[in-house]
Amino acid sequence: MTPDAPTAMLARGMFVPMPPQSGAIVIDAAGSPHPATPRPRAAKPLALLVAVVSALALLLGPATSAAAHTVNRTKVVLLVHGYNPTSNSTDCGSTFDRMIGQLRNEGFSGQMVRVGFYSGDVNCDVNLRSYGSFSDSSSWKSVSKAFSTYVYNTYTSKGIPVDVVGYSMGGLIARGGVYGAQKAESGFSAPIDVEDVVTLGTPHKGAAWYSNFCFWGQCSSLKPGATDINWVNQNGNPQGRYGTDWTNIGSNGDSVTPADSATSMSIASSAKVIYSSIPHTGSGNYMGNTTSTTRTGTGLANRLQ
Repeated sequence: MTPDAPTAMLARGMFVPMPPQSGAIVIDAAGSPHPATPRPRAAKPLALLVAVVSALALLLGPATSAAAHTVNRTKVVLLVHGYNPTSNSTDCGSTFDRMIGQLRNEGFSGQMVRVGFYSGDVNCDVNLRSYGSFSDSSSWKSVSKAFSTYVYNTYTSKGIPVDVVGYSMGGLIARGGVYGAQKAESGFSAPIDVEDVVTLGTPHKGAAWYSNFCFWGQCSSLKPGATDINWVNQNGNPQGRYGTDWTNIGSNGDSVTPADSATSMSIASSAKVIYSSIPHTGSGNYMGNTTSTTRTGTGLANRLQ
């Protein structure tokens, strides 16, 4: 954004008093006489242009980086759950409410939206089935298409930026939504305004070795080398409409998603966090752990300028 710089201010900043005529005597502060400096020749147009640009640069100050950050805890946060291997129903409340409570205590005041996509999901604030056509066994990429449509129609088209927390496969849904919309791929919306995404135990390069024995359904789209895994890794750092900051969180104690897969995006090393013993599931998982939740909040609070 260009600061307001009135022309009159610039002109005043560039004013240079005219020196005395050649041959005149100048008395310095000690009272000693010195020959005056000859009058300089008139500046050429190019030199004048350089002077104008230099003065303007001084007035405006250093350029602001496109990736400068400010702390912002007031944005809408979408929380997307992961794959359920045993049921077509996930309880968004039991998945995210503990994390939401801690984030509230840490100063987050924006709307927290729990996002579901299975036909039997409960305690979710929105179900992506209202924004796309897919089944409970559809690949996560199909769900990503609906996610992009939901974000665009509900927020981006109204000028509202959002942040996202994606747990496990939920991180792939968010990443795929941003990527597919960015590249204008069929079935996705126009680019969506997603500023920050934190992925928790997300199998960016595929789930653990045993997922190779998944031969059908949603599970088969999560194994290493799956078509959709290869697709999303064509871009290691997809960007939303006005830029997106990514944070990858994984754990050496995660038996579902290897830590190197959870942190494999092409982002700064400072945005990749690996804990020693946080499990993928259970009460002490990423959303149930105080430290990882605080780190999630740090990733969400960073806002691209």
